[in-house]
Amino acid sequence: MGIKGEEEKMNDVNGKADLERPMHELEGQTRECYSENFEDMSSNEFIQMMVLDACFIVELLRLYEKSCEGKDVEEPIFGTRSMIPIIVRDLLMLENQLPMFVLQRMYDLLITNYCSTSCSSTTLNKLALRFFEPFRLGRDEISSERLNTTETYSHLLDLFQSRFVPSPDHPSMKQKETWSIDDERLPGKGWINNVTKLTFAGIELRGKSSSPLLDLNFHGHVLEIPTLFLDDGSGPLLRNLLAFEQSNRYAKPYFTCLAIFFDSIVDTTNDINILRNAGVIKQAKGGNDEILQLLNSLTRELEFDMEDCYITEQVERINLFCRTTRARIRTIFRTFIKRFDILNGALTYISLIQTIVFILASVSGPDTEMKSAQAPAPSA
Repeated sequence: MGIKGEEEKMNDVNGKADLERPMHELEGQTRECYSENFEDMSSNEFIQMMVLDACFIVELLRLYEKSCEGKDVEEPIFGTRSMIPIIVRDLLMLENQLPMFVLQRMYDLLITNYCSTSCSSTTLNKLALRFFEPFRLGRDEISSERLNTTETYSHLLDLFQSRFVPSPDHPSMKQKETWSIDDERLPGKGWINNVTKLTFAGIELRGKSSSPLLDLNFHGHVLEIPTLFLDDGSGPLLRNLLAFEQSNRYAKPYFTCLAIFFDSIVDTTNDINILRNAGVIKQAKGGNDEILQLLNSLTRELEFDMEDCYITEQVERINLFCRTTRARIRTIFRTFIKRFDILNGALTYISLIQTIVFILASVSGPDTEMKSAQAPAPSA
């Protein structure tokens, strides 16, 4: 599948040469970015692959920006609602990443040779962030500082992950200097109580739909968790973000922290139901079972360094709250009430069965006696 503008440039011999020539300079650096050595691919074949992929991505981002501005885009890709989400999922797969320096070089070439002056003011980072914005996992607006970033990134997935990273002045970025680990529990199951136990201890959960996805906050007895929006593409997206953080030692493991946190606080569908009612989780379709399975499956085989966890301070505060005498008394009382409700429900069910049996016996009793009275006496 291609884009018309891209195909025209590839069919133009001079235009194709203008695009391929600068890519020869980047071939060696590009090959080093992949674990696969591409020994079976000649230099010309590798260059052509670089140009085709990079040209497609850059043209896609430019045309998407053009369509968002209300301008006509005669391109079949934008004529269907289902095509763009599919392309987004493919572009954010770790194994499909093209080095950002290749995309940047292609972008500069296309801007210089084929675009008007008006489009040269928009950076590649801004185009990519705007393209991925509708498919974010939260609902906070991207900041102008983040949108206009001039930082360099490894690839598009790296850029997309950075969109969720808290700003340098955010409290979570400074907590390592102030907190000390008093809690002996390590990240994973049991790191923090599940949602049901947290509510039993007196903690109130609230969703924050307009806050950054990684902005977890605990104050007083209120635990505020940014709303997580889930759809069919959320699972693959989260897994690719986690795979990127696991494969790059320099990447901040923010989604790793988030995945471990959610895996810790959800054990049953009742936990999911509480989170949904609190506005912490919103799903376009599907039930609690699907959400539970997703959140509990994300942390399999994750390697994690507690020193890099941005929510350790909040988790420690929650655990300290749950260990207070008042919270323990509340937990014991709520647990007793819950078990009493279960026992009471069982007794009610047994009582109902007994009542039904009694009614059936009462109805059938007179009828049996009447039949016995009408029956002829046995002959001698």
